[in-house]
Amino acid sequence: QATLAQDLALFSVSESFFSTTQVEEAAVANSMFCLLVGCVLAVDVGFAWSVATPLETSEDARELGEVLEAVDECRAGSSDSGQQSCGFSVVQLRGQRRSHLGTESGYEAAPAHKVGWMQSERCAGTELHELAFVVCPKSLAQLQEVALDRTNPSSPNYRKWLSRTEVSDLTRNEQGLLELRAHLRAHAPEAGILHASRDGDLLRVLAPVATWESLLSTEFFVYKHEEHNSTILRSNNYLLPGALKEHVSGVLQAINFEQFIPTTMPGIDLNTGSRDTQQPFSSASFGWANFTELQASKGPSLVSPTKLRTIYSMPAIAERGSDLAKVQAKTSQVVYGTLSQHWSPSDRTRFEEPFGIPQDNYVKQLKGQTEGFSMSGDAMCRQNPSDCAEANLDVQYMMAMSPWTQIGYWYVPKADEHGMYTFLNDFMAQFVDDDHPPQVISISYGMPEYLVSKSALVLFETLAMKLALQGTTILVASGDDGAASFLARKKLHGEECWSVPLIGLQVSWPSSSHWVTSVGATVGPASGQPEVVCQSNYTGPSTDGEAPLITSGGGYSHKVPKPAWQEGIHNESSRGVPDLSLLGHNFAMVIGGRWRSVDGTSASAPVLGGMLSLINSELIAAGRPTVGFLNPLLYATSSKSIFSDVTEGDNRCASLGAPCCGGYDAGPGWDPVTGLGSIDWQKLRDAIMASQF
Repeated sequence: QATLAQDLALFSVSESFFSTTQVEEAAVANSMFCLLVGCVLAVDVGFAWSVATPLETSEDARELGEVLEAVDECRAGSSDSGQQSCGFSVVQLRGQRRSHLGTESGYEAAPAHKVGWMQSERCAGTELHELAFVVCPKSLAQLQEVALDRTNPSSPNYRKWLSRTEVSDLTRNEQGLLELRAHLRAHAPEAGILHASRDGDLLRVLAPVATWESLLSTEFFVYKHEEHNSTILRSNNYLLPGALKEHVSGVLQAINFEQFIPTTMPGIDLNTGSRDTQQPFSSASFGWANFTELQASKGPSLVSPTKLRTIYSMPAIAERGSDLAKVQAKTSQVVYGTLSQHWSPSDRTRFEEPFGIPQDNYVKQLKGQTEGFSMSGDAMCRQNPSDCAEANLDVQYMMAMSPWTQIGYWYVPKADEHGMYTFLNDFMAQFVDDDHPPQVISISYGMPEYLVSKSALVLFETLAMKLALQGTTILVASGDDGAASFLARKKLHGEECWSVPLIGLQVSWPSSSHWVTSVGATVGPASGQPEVVCQSNYTGPSTDGEAPLITSGGGYSHKVPKPAWQEGIHNESSRGVPDLSLLGHNFAMVIGGRWRSVDGTSASAPVLGGMLSLINSELIAAGRPTVGFLNPLLYATSSKSIFSDVTEGDNRCASLGAPCCGGYDAGPGWDPVTGLGSIDWQKLRDAIMASQF
């Protein structure tokens, strides 16, 4: 998660993500908030899913909006004598105030505080606006049952993945699509269907605003951004017609708000690495000329691909032309990118040279909605390294761990008012609707879970479940701002940590999804020291006395119920993250032709992705299915020996060491800081190969 200055405006619901990289000293990563969307279902048979996030009713939303817009006399968390604590009053509302609409099926409200977006005039009824209807699977219960069975290590059907056609047959709700289309013809004759996804999960429709207002019992307004000359059309809430509630779970582009992203990381000098000043970028003074110079400056804690292979008991790189290299070339892995993030081919080759990594393989530009527009380019990375930090990090380390694996760079355009929407369309078009989806997907972006709409959560969870059924592993970085998310660094009326009393500690989404493996960060083994939590307020021997720039994210979901594979692991009723952790501090990389070191859970996730690709190659060579959804195996009692437990550290502080708004301690066994601990690749490989299928 990229660091934000304290005055960075809070992102609004469901369409903004923050990148999980931190660039050491130079911090050349963008303040990357990306646009993913997803969905949460009753992912375990027997669980009745509900949106458990605080402030879910219209009254709660109104109250929170008043609190956040209030003058300084009513400060969140105020303890002054005679003053009411705004935050406390809203916390009370969570359990005491539930409006009828807030609990009615088919109702969804916009976020209480749309930071940056100011409501203006009513929309003209004749103005055209595109919405997308999220269609329920044919049988959610059956989909869940099959997915849970095929990913359960104790089931005789474990890892017997389905084909694309079989998944479609299981999920396509033909009746629901027919009824939705018929209802639109009857009650919205002006509407035109633009596109239906392959399985009918999403139906994109264009119609005049007046049509949507009548159909969804709402009013659309023009919203203007207070800092940018931009406008969007949105409503404050909507209610689905009764006839659609059985087959439609929600609507996108009605209540979703998104804010623009800064093009540079505020508060960090690209020349000297100072955290207090910001100077124009100068390539001559940026970074080090070669790896040897970087290593001499950073000392033994510097992480390289060679060191990672030693620490995690990984095999040597397969020789060019060997049978092993040919088998590994049959595997596939993908990294996700957005926010104008380019990756540099020449930076990649420069990075690989000192470590003997073969350069025969090439990164495939996955296109989807960006067809015809490549996001690779050397010039861009030299002009502004912040445009390449995240993409370069992901590509360089995923390839370094499994250099013969086919790799793709999946890019979704820079966030705008349609960012979340674009992500969902691309996710379906590039992966879910593909006959041969990639075997490993690594995502180094996230957002506070509170900001994700119910409709987006529901859709993403369905899509991720469908990929799990086809043997795809989705890895997501757990975040770089501790347990409170980047909201901890967003001041309100001069107050830090205001979000905690209002909405609680916040896990990063989509790392909190049931169907992904959430990856946290540690430090220590690179310099031969004990492994501890990667946290920005730590200056012990495990980091050579230099505090990390980030704090590994973790905690408990407000929206996703506890999965079956976490039963007996912790006492909370919801999904805990992360699932495991790897090193995330002081990673050597090349940006703009210069060597730098970076921190982030976004280093940890692609490293794990490359590790799993090596295991996939052995499975394929043996004629066996790919790893697929990893978590049930990780949490199985028989797999405990895979992990090295991390018991020291906490995730109370945000990145750059401030502020510290609360969090959790690492401890024996699973904890909401480092998960189950760090892995040993050889032991993980053995456990997977020993599984019954």
